[in-house]
Amino acid sequence: MTSPDKSSHEKIKGGCLCGAVSFEVNNTFEKLFLCSCAQCRQITGSAFASNLFVGIGGFEWKSGAAEIVNYQMPERDISKAFCRTCGSGVPWRNGAGTLMIVPAGSINAPINVAERFRIFTAEQPGWASDLEQIASHAAFP
Repeated sequence: MTSPDKSSHEKIKGGCLCGAVSFEVNNTFEKLFLCSCAQCRQITGSAFASNLFVGIGGFEWKSGAAEIVNYQMPERDISKAFCRTCGSGVPWRNGAGTLMIVPAGSINAPINVAERFRIFTAEQPGWASDLEQIASHAAFP
């Protein structure tokens, strides 16, 4: 990740694994949240959700919008949008309709983000508390 030093008009591409869904987005994200709340862990099947936030005007679907399925949690403003073919997480609009929440893994380029936060760390599972200490490999060991 880089700091936000490029034009807010620079567009980058993203999409799902199978290519059915694609989008372009301004490469100036307001925030990146790594959220470890119980709901985000369950909805992603991972230690945390990695979500970028961008104004609605900086986002455009290029293909496959009709291929998106969305699950909205009734109790909270948490959604899971995904490609109906491959199941990859794709962006969704926040409840207020002002922001697009973009799963960071759906972006196919380096990103510019103003602020990064780890949130709901009190709900983080014990096995994820020291991930930076685990041996790293450039590919499958």
